[in-house]
Amino acid sequence: MVVIRRSRNGAYRLAELDGAVSKLRYAAFRLVPYFSRSRSAIPVTRILDREDLIAVVEDEANVDLAEEVDRGRSNF
Repeated sequence: MVVIRRSRNGAYRLAELDGAVSKLRYAAFRLVPYFSRSRSAIPVTRILDREDLIAVVEDEANVDLAEEVDRGRSNF
């Protein structure tokens, strides 16, 4: 899986190499950093379509807005 986006609260959105975006969010401690041992490279032509990436960003914005509203309700 590859990291697609990191949200403001530190959660990560991941996608499979075939372009399937996970609906789940992952905490930083759940991810294992990858350090390459060699300089070999694999050319990546495309992981996500632009529309898919826009949908991920919009979904994150909606979740962040809902969390802010919930926090505002708990203050009363």
